[in-house]
Amino acid sequence: MVSTMKMHHPVLQLAVLGLVLSYSVTETQQVQESADLIFLIDGSRNLGRDEFQFIRSFIANFIEDLNIGPDAIQIGLVQYSNTPSTEFYLNTYPTKIGILNAVKNLRQKGGNQANTGMAFQFLIDNHFIPMARSRAKKGVPQVMVLMTSRQSTDDVRRGVFSIKKRGTFTFVVGVRDADAAEAKLIATDPSFVMLVPDFQEMASMRQQLMSLFSLVATKQLVIEVGEPKAEVQVSKRDIVFLIDGSSSVGNANFLQICKFILNITDKFVIGPDSVQVAVVQYSGVATTEFYLNTHTTQSALQIALKRLRLRGGWTLNTGAALDYVYRNHFTRAAGSRKEDNVPQFLVLITGKSSKDDVKRPADTLKRAAIITVAVGAGNADPTQLNEIAIDPSLIFSVDDFHSLRELQEQLKTPLSTVAGVTIVYEQPTVPVKKEMDKRDIVFLIDGSYDVGRRNLAAIRDFITRIIMTFDIGSDGVRIGLVQYSDAAEPEFFLNTYSSKNEILSHVRRLRQRGGTILKTGEALNYVLEYFFTKYSGSRQEEGVPQFLVLITGGKLRDDMKQPSDALLQAGITTLAIGVKNEIKQLQEVSSHPSLAFGVEELPSLSEIEQEVLLPLSTLTDVSKTYERPTAPTTKETDKKDIVFLVDGSFHVGDTNLQAIRDFITRIIETLDIGSDRVRVGLVQYSDVAEPEFYLNTYSSKNEILSEVNRLQLRGGTVLNTGEALDYVHKYIFTKYSGSRKEEGVPQFLILLTGGRSRDDIKKPSDTLLRSGVMTLAIGAENAITQQLQQVALEPSLVYTLDEFRSLPDIQQDVLLPLSTLTGVRIMSELPTMKSTQDITDTQERDIVFLIDGSTKASSSFPSVRKFLNGVIQQLSVGLNRNRIAVVQYSKDPKVAFLLNTYSSKNDILDAVEKLEPKGGRMLNTGAALNYVIRNVFTTAAGSRRDAGVPQLLVLIISGKSNDNIKMAAEALKRAAIVTFVIGATDADGEELQDIAYSSNLLFAVQDFQSLPDIQDQLLQPLKTLIVEIIKMPSGVTEAIDKRDVVFLVDGSAKIGKGFPTVRQFMAKIVENFDVGDGKVQFGVVQFSENPRTEFLLNAQSTKKGVLAAIKKLKLKRGKKINIGYALDHVIRNVFTSSAGSRMDSAVPQIILLLTSGKSRDDISQQAEKLRKLGIVVFGIGLREADRTVLEPIAYSASLAFPVRTFQGLLDIQNRLQQIMKSVSIEVVETAVEDE
Repeated sequence: MVSTMKMHHPVLQLAVLGLVLSYSVTETQQVQESADLIFLIDGSRNLGRDEFQFIRSFIANFIEDLNIGPDAIQIGLVQYSNTPSTEFYLNTYPTKIGILNAVKNLRQKGGNQANTGMAFQFLIDNHFIPMARSRAKKGVPQVMVLMTSRQSTDDVRRGVFSIKKRGTFTFVVGVRDADAAEAKLIATDPSFVMLVPDFQEMASMRQQLMSLFSLVATKQLVIEVGEPKAEVQVSKRDIVFLIDGSSSVGNANFLQICKFILNITDKFVIGPDSVQVAVVQYSGVATTEFYLNTHTTQSALQIALKRLRLRGGWTLNTGAALDYVYRNHFTRAAGSRKEDNVPQFLVLITGKSSKDDVKRPADTLKRAAIITVAVGAGNADPTQLNEIAIDPSLIFSVDDFHSLRELQEQLKTPLSTVAGVTIVYEQPTVPVKKEMDKRDIVFLIDGSYDVGRRNLAAIRDFITRIIMTFDIGSDGVRIGLVQYSDAAEPEFFLNTYSSKNEILSHVRRLRQRGGTILKTGEALNYVLEYFFTKYSGSRQEEGVPQFLVLITGGKLRDDMKQPSDALLQAGITTLAIGVKNEIKQLQEVSSHPSLAFGVEELPSLSEIEQEVLLPLSTLTDVSKTYERPTAPTTKETDKKDIVFLVDGSFHVGDTNLQAIRDFITRIIETLDIGSDRVRVGLVQYSDVAEPEFYLNTYSSKNEILSEVNRLQLRGGTVLNTGEALDYVHKYIFTKYSGSRKEEGVPQFLILLTGGRSRDDIKKPSDTLLRSGVMTLAIGAENAITQQLQQVALEPSLVYTLDEFRSLPDIQQDVLLPLSTLTGVRIMSELPTMKSTQDITDTQERDIVFLIDGSTKASSSFPSVRKFLNGVIQQLSVGLNRNRIAVVQYSKDPKVAFLLNTYSSKNDILDAVEKLEPKGGRMLNTGAALNYVIRNVFTTAAGSRRDAGVPQLLVLIISGKSNDNIKMAAEALKRAAIVTFVIGATDADGEELQDIAYSSNLLFAVQDFQSLPDIQDQLLQPLKTLIVEIIKMPSGVTEAIDKRDVVFLVDGSAKIGKGFPTVRQFMAKIVENFDVGDGKVQFGVVQFSENPRTEFLLNAQSTKKGVLAAIKKLKLKRGKKINIGYALDHVIRNVFTSSAGSRMDSAVPQIILLLTSGKSRDDISQQAEKLRKLGIVVFGIGLREADRTVLEPIAYSASLAFPVRTFQGLLDIQNRLQQIMKSVSIEVVETAVEDE
């Protein structure tokens, strides 16, 4: 027994979890009290506002009687519901008046749950620590007072154990529904539990709490911590969870996966000296959710796991994901402690078979002594799981994801006990270096006097850490280094050193070159001319990715555009690193804005290390920038006007304003900002509305983001949301303020509010709706859901949160309508615009449901009926509203009823209720699609296509088609029929992607019983999608002679001596067109491993200029051809308005592709994208390029021309010209896009 005071009368002696509590009364009480006291209060919606006021009053009155100060009593306060959040730390307010003011201004957090266990862990990780000014190490008593009105919604036992074993005094003040047994478990002693039936009686407990707290603060009551015996400590481990995030998993199952990981990791001690956890989600590609060194506490990890959301995607490439994890997570930079002999674990959780090879990457992981565990559910392939797991005992299988809980204890055992693995090979072999392992990286660093020695040391350390993560060698990663100021001087070339130690030794010896002027443009030219050459060690001709990393500490003064463009054209990916206030210049240098990195000062370079390593490790070519987890990008042709209307009242507060700023920033970062693309405005309001900036104030993303970052709270106590809505209608959504509503550009308003509006909001909301403005309403904390629903375009566009800090959770949900509600704009020939407003007001649609009625689907057909019933119930049905038809099919189709059969919703629902499965073993989806085009989407069957009414098809399918669907899918798109696809069970992902109008309109469910899970997701675009049928008036021939033609020419070594004939062919084509700005424009791009733009569409304005440029062309050379890469380059860089494309003006866009063989990379996605954009591709094949190569690329099979010999080019010239002159725009998609 230990006590700091002399004990005369021991009153209580208790041992709990190794704790000994000594309670004594001394002869003389200490004058100076000291303790660290944290109030942990339940802020969930279980409490009413008045009840929360009682808690505030109780705390304030309690504090009034305390001696507050840094050497006396320190107070902290944490509020919790679904998640915990700090209101203030122990050292935030050193005076009593500061604390009382903070308590007075306390606002209820809100939330449906009360996760007390998580809150305990949060206190341990964030408050009872020296960094938060806890004085535990100085022997100052640590005290927690829990104030709650209900039983915890999570398990508190681990948190209780953790908080008690640290010797913390825990008091429980419970009111109303507080659980007595739980309170006793939490409290240090039963006498520390104070329970009352209602809040009015709380005051009576204050004196009891004060008496006990005084004994603690004067150390008359002490705790002696014994040896804990209840918890098994797990030694150091690094565990990466690789989880299936494909659409086939579904949201419900994904939640089961997250719970499974949470329950496993909950028992581990999390930290840099204990267990570290990372999570990667994957489908077609892998995405890092967080790294091993991202979350260093249990509470931070739990919060991150609870915030995970399904990313979706149809294809599952487990092999590529395993390779991604090996390269990007089991590295020191990502937090791996492999070099310190800490056991490395990879836990794969998947629900279906992988499309790619898993054995090779799995073997790589095993050779690296990484313990691979394979968990399979549903349709996971047992053979693949066996190939992945390091040992058969580490394969775990369950029937479905809901059964994962059965595996928790089984999986916990190896994760807790396996100490490592040693693999012995009979015949050790030298590993073959893969192409992906190879990179040529040149560092170009500012060596001027402005940098200084301190900053140079920071640059040296940064480069050292980057190099440490790579496999350096002449056949692996090569490194070069250049210093520059007024001139560039090489430190070493790419082929100077072949070992990591040699390079690191040189980097450590690096000395400043000096100089006062910074000529970055000249330095960029220097590295292009002298470093990225075969002589200096560059392996670009072998297809090895080329990287330049610029690190500069000052303002970039000379011209950088020309050298930056030259680097980009040469296929070199440039990353630019500097100080934040020069970010705009850095973005001009970098290959893509996302490859520009800014820090406050150069010694902070370590903060961006992970961000820089990611593209250096994952990018393989200059046109494909790393996909960040933040979501979809907007096509250049997508025009939108988006206004943010933000609650700026005092109720929001500075903390929440920061969360709002961050949210708006993340949304804007995903948009393609520009005066002719996406425009953004921002208004703040409380009692009155005030504009921050209009839609036409700024035309660049950087300017807008800078303004958002400077946003300050306007203040005010009253919230007049109705008046603010009226303000944006009258003064923001106007032509004068930059609105392009009259041009048919979609108008969006995003309302973010945290309170109840005092005025009427219905009338201004209706006015906005009638004017064609689509409103999304986001409410947090005290916002009223009913008001939000009145404001929003429809209920699915209402987003409610417990707190503004949870805004990142809805980012993806908000981005979806921003991309889908822009509408589908289908052009037959020449635009005669029909306004979006008209379509929105009439809500006319013809909707046909095409249902799999095969024998296989029979058992779950009742679920299909129920689903149809639920969807139709939500639609406005009538002859002048939504018309509905249903067709079943298996081997052949069968009409249940047509679009004009029923005119009332009740009749349709009765007909649906009577549906019985058609039966049949075969599934001919192609034939069924053709049938509905020819027999259902017709005037006779009730279709109103000729009247411009949107035509929608919803396909519900459970298996692979027995016939070809491609031609029928294309016919649907050409007929302006927008197809939604719902795939279940054994439906083929590739088929469904071909059929769906866009991947945004492709939905995956595990089986038909899961159809209700996607009902709301389907209804949103089904009810709001805007489809325009635009016809060319008779007699109009304008733009017939306008064309934008791009020659995309194979420049590989296979072309060789035939290149002069290729030049002659291009020249002959050009000679037969009327060339000029308002006529036909030509551009040329050559490609082999990578593309190279020779000249853009707007580079030559005369026929003479085009012919001269063609005559000067030199063969690019290269061993391999990547057509997919080249097509992607042309889409992103040539068919843009800045490069001269007139796509927005409905001028036909044409590619003449000449290739000598099959592409080394995949072309399917790019070919599909070109078709959707309405870009007509002619495929011309030389040498080995036959129809099998050309037809998948060409716009249609009739536009594939295999000629074999170079002379054959001249033979097809006339035929090509005739077709080129007759091409008109058939399909242009500008809104429903999956990017």
